[in-house]
Amino acid sequence: MQLSRMASDAPIAASEIRFRSLFENTPEIILYQNEAGTILDANPAFLALVELPKELVIGREYNEFLPPEVRPMFSDKLREACSGRTVRFDMATSQGASETRHWDVVKLPLWEEARVVGVHMIARDITEKTKNQQEIFTQNQDLQQFTYIVSHNLRSPLANALGLVELLRTEAPDSPYFAPTHAHLQQNLQQLDQVLRDMNTILTIRDQQHLGAAEAVPLAEAVQQVVHGLADVLTQAGGTVQVAIPATARVRANRAYLHSIFLNLLTNAIKYRATERPLRVEITAEPEGERGQCISVADNGSGFDQERAGADVFRLYKRFHPNHPGRGLGLYLVKTHVESMGGHISVQSRVDEGTRFSIFLP
Repeated sequence: MQLSRMASDAPIAASEIRFRSLFENTPEIILYQNEAGTILDANPAFLALVELPKELVIGREYNEFLPPEVRPMFSDKLREACSGRTVRFDMATSQGASETRHWDVVKLPLWEEARVVGVHMIARDITEKTKNQQEIFTQNQDLQQFTYIVSHNLRSPLANALGLVELLRTEAPDSPYFAPTHAHLQQNLQQLDQVLRDMNTILTIRDQQHLGAAEAVPLAEAVQQVVHGLADVLTQAGGTVQVAIPATARVRANRAYLHSIFLNLLTNAIKYRATERPLRVEITAEPEGERGQCISVADNGSGFDQERAGADVFRLYKRFHPNHPGRGLGLYLVKTHVESMGGHISVQSRVDEGTRFSIFLP
């Protein structure tokens, strides 16, 4: 009888050993919580993440290790799991004193005698996977834009140039049509050369965007350098620039990229100023907690129809002021620089009321 009982207990014991081995050695973080969210068990991966011994983790609510803004969502997912459903979601968040990571989270209800007695939470770090997916998405967007360049901006002047070459073959050098045809050919070849130069510039920036050394740059100083460099142009345009940035404000950035961002935005403000009023540009910066700086570049210029422009504002070779010369490259470069430094940019504009660019930089 005793031998029979030992034999039936053996698979259970072996199962517990296998579970404990998985629990202790997996790189994924595993927690066991009750319905109130209290941590009843935590594996070494979680303890290493929050840099605390087990005795300082067990008995505490998991929400204590999460930023306030994500606590309600995790509580909702816990309640859903406690109702008997397996829950899966992903979230970018810090845990304890850790840096922000992207997590694939599964909450599994633990059943006992037809009722849920607790929830296992398993979280897998997918930060690198998410980053790679975003890079692929960005590269696909770039590929679409380069396809557009080849099919439109390259194909058009090339086709024109080929046609003009054939036309020149039929014209004598002293023909009245020879000189204007030659001039058109030269113009199309120059346009073709400019597109190729633009593509080379963009590809060079894309190749080097991770190589530029980031440093703590005084923001006001960087802006003033650009304003000073454009002083003569601003005077000729009758424009003024007001900079209201604290001397202590700093961003983690590449100086060259930062210079290019403000140079392009201020140059655009000058180029697309309103004719019926003096140009005025205001550049401000406010801290966003400890995460970085929110920078605003606002002008009272001619603006553009933002609803009509839609998502094309920062796309390559998109122009919204057909009466002004330009190639539609500047805002594309601005967005590329901002994103390469881990930031993001948005725009608000109205026709004849001006434009405001909002830039977040860490």
